[in-house]
Amino acid sequence: MALNALISGLGVLLKLFCGLAANKILSTQLGPAAFGAWGNVFSLATLYTTFSNGGISQGLIARLSTPGQTSHARAAWLAGGMLFVIGMPVLIAIWHAGFRELDLVSGAVWMTPLAALVLAAMAALALHIQATLLSQGRSRLNAMVVALSGLFALASYWMFVENGSVRSAVHALVAGFGATLVVWLAVAAATRTRWFGGLVPGREAFAAARSLAPYVAIALAPAVVGTASVIAVREIIAAQLGPDAAGLWQGMFRISDAVMAMAQAVVGFVILPEVFRSEAPHRTLMGRLPAYALLVACGGAVGLVTLAFGADRIVHLLYSDQFTPIAPLLWIELLGDAIKCLAMPFVAFFIYQRNLRYSWALESIFSASFVIATFLLTRVAGLAGAPMAYTVANLILLIIAFMLFLGARDA
Repeated sequence: MALNALISGLGVLLKLFCGLAANKILSTQLGPAAFGAWGNVFSLATLYTTFSNGGISQGLIARLSTPGQTSHARAAWLAGGMLFVIGMPVLIAIWHAGFRELDLVSGAVWMTPLAALVLAAMAALALHIQATLLSQGRSRLNAMVVALSGLFALASYWMFVENGSVRSAVHALVAGFGATLVVWLAVAAATRTRWFGGLVPGREAFAAARSLAPYVAIALAPAVVGTASVIAVREIIAAQLGPDAAGLWQGMFRISDAVMAMAQAVVGFVILPEVFRSEAPHRTLMGRLPAYALLVACGGAVGLVTLAFGADRIVHLLYSDQFTPIAPLLWIELLGDAIKCLAMPFVAFFIYQRNLRYSWALESIFSASFVIATFLLTRVAGLAGAPMAYTVANLILLIIAFMLFLGARDA
């Protein structure tokens, strides 16, 4: 596990470095206020691309990873997954067309329904191919594609983003996803990975889709509730501290996104596929927790030492001088990241188990805690209250998720 985790982590590490470099381009070109508005656009784009296949990736991996899977059964699962790949992007584009007109989220107007459709369609197919490869245990190959996707995204931002233009950033986002999809298709062809179900009877494809459908409801929790909470936090900060403060918080939160991407790579690409290929997932995950906790502790310690001696230089490297006020606050945000990393395996475990009740409960508890704590703490501590609220919300999440996991058992 350690080697695969390291390789997956390195792939995501390169991607997050590219993401942080892209933040430098965006924050410099757009400025704090427009960078905050771009944060809302990016949150919507993340929602659409994550949910573009209905959020069934974990379920598809779990089903395709089942020991003793026949070729015909795999084809049925793939055909069922493709129904989501085809249908969900259309629904997302229709929804965005109406949502955009309501003007509830500042900046949403910069993403057209066509852009939403193209983004979702490319992301859905990429997620489908990725799930197929991960079900075969190809985490190292996945890490390579993840790294390349970061390089393509960075190149797209560098080529397309124009001064003060949020719309140009949307164009860059679309271009980056397009290049990544091309790589996934090439990898699937080179490895002769079967990601299309082929001529499967329609009733079997629809039966597989119905079996995967509970993952849609589970995915709605982080996709909708989680995204709504982030947008709400951004709006609270803008209302209480001003639009520039919202942009500064966006800078901190984008760094957290990079840290979370590392943890998600280890959990989603290495630990959970291995856990659900076993006969006793709960017991297997319990056995992997000490090594995972040690990885988180080591990463957190390195991060804290780095911030202690170079927080100002990190902010200057990643953003413009206008973002200097966030430097002394990064250690609080990192503490919240470490706590969330510890909670992540338990949260993901319930998603893989199709436990709708626990998945919704955990995401709702975290989101409500994050929004309420942000409202209260920013009134008392200013901008520092935002990372404090993030840490408090993640601590609540960890405690409750761990207690629920202890009460779970293998079937």
